[in-house]
Amino acid sequence: MTKNILYLGSQSKARQKLLDLAKISYQIIEHSSDECGIDTTGSFNEYVLAIARHKMKSITLPSPETTQSKTIFVLTADTLMRTEKTKQILGKPTDKNHAKQMLALLCLERAELVTGCCLDQKNYIDTKWVTSKTNHWTTPATLSFCVATDMVDRYFEEMPHAMNACGAGIIEDFGLNFLKDAHGSFTAIFGLPLFELRTALHAIGFFEQTS
Repeated sequence: MTKNILYLGSQSKARQKLLDLAKISYQIIEHSSDECGIDTTGSFNEYVLAIARHKMKSITLPSPETTQSKTIFVLTADTLMRTEKTKQILGKPTDKNHAKQMLALLCLERAELVTGCCLDQKNYIDTKWVTSKTNHWTTPATLSFCVATDMVDRYFEEMPHAMNACGAGIIEDFGLNFLKDAHGSFTAIFGLPLFELRTALHAIGFFEQTS
């Protein structure tokens, strides 16, 4: 039985770190999704999953000459946060002032967080990759995260990559100082729900070991 590689359509360092911790072999591939034109009329969960699906449609698949087999497994994901009461979606900050505004809002309201994942099995047939199996899902969580005003500058000094995180919130390393509580999938908050992912990989025929 051949060990499979998960092709990850994401540049997220947090997702890569989670896959490293989970001992899941992966290789990063590019996608050209800019998230424009995605339908925003559905539910929050549907919107997040639509972004992950758009990434799946715009990935650059590997050449079959570079893969171990003519069957590959591809994963795309997206994570979004919104305030629990006022339902304001908190994406990545545009600048530091925007980041500070979102952090201040998070001190006032709990946040809902959803990670959407698209996992496809693709087979190389007649000179092209064809999707044979799919498993697309969302995983929710809620959290309270509050960076006190007198700690905001220190927070950005310690966590500069917060500028690339939804809501400018990072709950690892120094950011753990400001996590009041979290409910639901803890790894979904980091951007990749590992329990659900491993279950989906098993169901779709992904083999992690050679026997």
